[in-house]
Amino acid sequence: MSSSGLNGRENEDSLPPPPPVIPSDVVPVKVEPEKKKVLRLPIARHGLASKGTKLLLQTNHFRVNVGNTDGHFFQYSVSLSYEDGRPVEGKGVGRKVLEKVHETYDSELNGKDFAYDGEKTLFTLGSLARNHLEFTVVLEDVVSTSRNNGNVSLDGIEESSESDKKRMRRQNRAKTFKVEISFASKIPLQAIVNALRGQDSDNYQEAIRVLDIILRQHAAKQGCLLVRQSFFHNDPKNFTDGEALVMGYDDMGYKLWKPYLRAVMERDMKFVSEGNKSKAEVLATSLQLMEACFLDSFK
Repeated sequence: MSSSGLNGRENEDSLPPPPPVIPSDVVPVKVEPEKKKVLRLPIARHGLASKGTKLLLQTNHFRVNVGNTDGHFFQYSVSLSYEDGRPVEGKGVGRKVLEKVHETYDSELNGKDFAYDGEKTLFTLGSLARNHLEFTVVLEDVVSTSRNNGNVSLDGIEESSESDKKRMRRQNRAKTFKVEISFASKIPLQAIVNALRGQDSDNYQEAIRVLDIILRQHAAKQGCLLVRQSFFHNDPKNFTDGEALVMGYDDMGYKLWKPYLRAVMERDMKFVSEGNKSKAEVLATSLQLMEACFLDSFK
């Protein structure tokens, strides 16, 4: 056989096999190219305002800088139960239990601090030693309230009225708690940087949530009362007499937080000026609004 014939056979062997016969009832599908994710670009500013009235505003927003953007927040699920296995239903003790865990089992936690939301989630910067950890702690003089969601600290606030005393169920004997911490997910810190650059990120909301929990935990450790997104220090200057609410009528001795007092006055004093409500109705409505504001946060 000639050399040209051998070369021809080698070329045929190197070719891919012919495509299979496509049945007549099969419709070919065209592969769509992968779509690029839309970048979240900030809106371009065309210039400073030229109309309207200038206003001076004060806010309590502060810039947060994240130094290490190569790491991850690790999210863990937290389960609290009593020694006999019953789940912990009394609220308001979660932070104290986790603080005791951190104090007692610091070596098992690799010396890591964590951000705890007061309920069923905590975050660490970097992973813990294992994906599932179990601890047992004992707390003395446990105080719980059915209207506390774990984000409210009432330490140091004097309870003077009978109704306030009935809200608190004090148990002066020690209680044993079992704590289970299980890995749930991890959140890249880079997600925050990407969001600030206008780049799409699937995790930036979770990362910002961690920063918010860190801020709330810091306020709770300072003894602040946490109501939704507001922090109240236990300072006498932050309280005022309830009589101011109704322009000096009926000195009932109620103590109200000033931010809510202003909100009530703006809402209800308008009705008084228009003659739509009596002063007694204003007091009743104001107290109901106060109760609603706080009880919504305590549920």
